[in-house]
Amino acid sequence: MNEYLVLAAVFTAVLIATFAVLNALTQRRDVERNIESSRRRRRSDTEIDELLGTGNERLRYYLDVVKTKKKDSLEMRLVQAGFFSKSAVAKFNLIRMLAALIAFVALQVTLQKFVPSASRVTLLILAALAAALVFILASVVLERMAKKRMREFRKIFPDFMDLLLVCVDAGLSIDAAVDRVTREFLQTVPDFGVQLSIVNLEIRAGRPMHEALYNFSDRVQIEEARTLAVLFRQSEELGSSVSRTLRSFAREMRQMRIVKAEEKANALPVKMLFPMAFFMFPVSLIIVLVPITMTVIEILTGLAPK
Repeated sequence: MNEYLVLAAVFTAVLIATFAVLNALTQRRDVERNIESSRRRRRSDTEIDELLGTGNERLRYYLDVVKTKKKDSLEMRLVQAGFFSKSAVAKFNLIRMLAALIAFVALQVTLQKFVPSASRVTLLILAALAAALVFILASVVLERMAKKRMREFRKIFPDFMDLLLVCVDAGLSIDAAVDRVTREFLQTVPDFGVQLSIVNLEIRAGRPMHEALYNFSDRVQIEEARTLAVLFRQSEELGSSVSRTLRSFAREMRQMRIVKAEEKANALPVKMLFPMAFFMFPVSLIIVLVPITMTVIEILTGLAPK
């Protein structure tokens, strides 16, 4: 009996020690991986200065598109989806043409294999419809990418407000605070940092802060940015404190986030009603009716004449 206890104790000790060693190695590997990924993401000051400079081709192309193209143009939609290269239009057209061609050939080959009796004209018409559908779906996917990007910007905007407030409270001017926050976002969230870079360049060019924020709100479709622009304009006209304005707006924005979260939570039971009724009601009905039906069948079977 004592030998079994000793063996069990040794086995447990070895198991615990092995688990501790593996856990330590796993944690160390995760830490090293996170440090390496953060080093890869971070950019040098020289790269940040190039991104914030007037020679940045991406920003120059973006400003040209905003000034010369319509809101529903392909160039504007590509820019809203995060593609700032001049070759983005040609690449997008090439991709959707290739996708449409692949869909055309694939559907035609598939129909010839599984429906050999179909005529050639029918095959061509169906394949052409499939290619047109894929061609249209490429634009739909692009619009969904742009909307997803705008939602991400809306989530990031409160972090921008917090960092801006911290910089202003630390003694920086509002222009220097925007420059510092822009550099931080260019290292962590490059897409949002590019949008802030445009704001920074407009401020350097002499445009007032509220106008730059108005343009920023039009680009990223964030209503809070437009409200912030209005507050900055009122602060400049009335001569009130910028830090106090930012602090009150940040507090109101947090309250609005809480209100929106409560609205979504209150709307959740209504949204869950139909899925629950569709999936759970038939199962509950079966659970209730099957035993009763089996009992009735047994009773009727027993009453049947022999």
